[in-house]
Amino acid sequence: MTDYIIIGGGSAGCVLANRLTADPAVKVTLLEAGPESNSVFYRMPAGFFRLMQTGKGNWNYETTPQPGLNGRTMYVPRGKVLGGSSSINGLVHIRGNAGDFDRWAQMGNTGWSAAACLPYFKRSEAYAGGSNAWRGGDGPMQVSQGPALEAMSPVAKSLVSAAIEAGHRYNPDQNGEFQDGFGPASGNFGDGIRQSTYACYFRPVAGRPNLTVLTGAQASRIVISGGRASGVEYIRGGRSHTLNAAREVILCGGAIHSPQLLQLSGVGDPELLRQHGIAVAADLPAVGANLKDHLAVTVQETITQPWGALAYVQPFASAKALLQYMFFKSGPTLSNGLEAMGFVRSRPDLEYPDIQYHLPLLMYGDHGRQIVQREGFMFHSTDCQPDSAGTVRIRSASIADAPLIDPNYLASDEDMRALRSAIRLAREVIAQPALTDLRGEELAPGPACTSDADLDAYIRSTAISVYHHVGTCRMGPDAGSSVVAPDLKVHGIEGLRVVDASIMPDIVTGNTNAATIMIAEKASDMILGRPPVGV
Repeated sequence: MTDYIIIGGGSAGCVLANRLTADPAVKVTLLEAGPESNSVFYRMPAGFFRLMQTGKGNWNYETTPQPGLNGRTMYVPRGKVLGGSSSINGLVHIRGNAGDFDRWAQMGNTGWSAAACLPYFKRSEAYAGGSNAWRGGDGPMQVSQGPALEAMSPVAKSLVSAAIEAGHRYNPDQNGEFQDGFGPASGNFGDGIRQSTYACYFRPVAGRPNLTVLTGAQASRIVISGGRASGVEYIRGGRSHTLNAAREVILCGGAIHSPQLLQLSGVGDPELLRQHGIAVAADLPAVGANLKDHLAVTVQETITQPWGALAYVQPFASAKALLQYMFFKSGPTLSNGLEAMGFVRSRPDLEYPDIQYHLPLLMYGDHGRQIVQREGFMFHSTDCQPDSAGTVRIRSASIADAPLIDPNYLASDEDMRALRSAIRLAREVIAQPALTDLRGEELAPGPACTSDADLDAYIRSTAISVYHHVGTCRMGPDAGSSVVAPDLKVHGIEGLRVVDASIMPDIVTGNTNAATIMIAEKASDMILGRPPVGV
């Protein structure tokens, strides 16, 4: 028997495996459905592009047809490998806005304010610029910052300068004192290595005698008896096994798998469970509800000089860069290729930004699987505070059947308004004098696309997910509208916690991986009964 069973060796699971086993008296068993992330593409910061193209280390899910997107289904990549989605994502390290976490606390989640979360963000980081009031300097995860404005490449420098001319502020650190503005992007890579939670939390402690790791092990049911979780049934090598936990079962499956496994274990909406012949262990209708995700559209602009990133993705150049990395750990693959980002408000009355711009110096479609063969850049424009919410529901009583994922995109008119504004604000930046000598032509949406109706049609036909699924086991004090309490224990079930992005009561303003790591850092102290950092 083990003390703790961690289900899912992803972004949160690897953090917990590290922090819990730091106590040699604590025994932990980690179950991960995927393999170990041992390919060069998992280590190389720019390898995410190839991983997206191949689908390796990925569950490769799709949503149900989305009425708000002309009936299209959306790609839902989820990491199926140690490190989870932190092993395959784009390595952008954005925490979210301080106002996001204060809002969590205002919802009744005591201990989750911005001030309470900041020490855990800092604890996770080894920031390249050193520690300060906002950044950590000696954590396990190296976090790099893009070059300052004067040191940026010509196109990135022109883009940020144009944003300043358009009235936006320069922001040297969007994880610092404020989030508004344009400036260098922050990424979880360092020393030429992707800083996945596998690389920086799991691998350094993999040899601990009190840590057992089972890869290729897919949890099929949490064993619940008498209102207590006592173990896990899992499938490995085509056979079913049962593992018991002396203290707790900790579910780290993410926003898709955590609600799925709870439902298969009898925790969820009784009507759904009975529909599939599953006995009800806990009546929690919020399991699988409140699915939030970020939706994005692009503004694509050609440039008149060969200063973008197109040359680096051509077959010969890509092969050369791979060899440079493998033999010399040098060349263009040492970073994720994203120099600059921006955060703006789509309306002046908003408390904090709701639009995020990634500014890749390359134009592409179909999640990077189709490259536009012209030099240019994109304003990859994201609605960071969507009103629309969807669901994750089991398709059957079998873990072998992928769940039904319905984000319900653009159900809210406000979400369409925000994306429409994101396009118009991007165009304002592109029109500034700083880009006069570089600016070519707008390929998408195209100069004729100007009216609300035209923009809405463009958004419905081209918008894509940014893969920031959260909220399906939301945290809150009320069992009627949430799944876990602020201590992340599942309402009504002893010995069971959820620790991953699914517990977010609302989505954060920015990429979600850094916040997921923070949640796991904070949860580790809760689980071990330690006082919160900074208290």
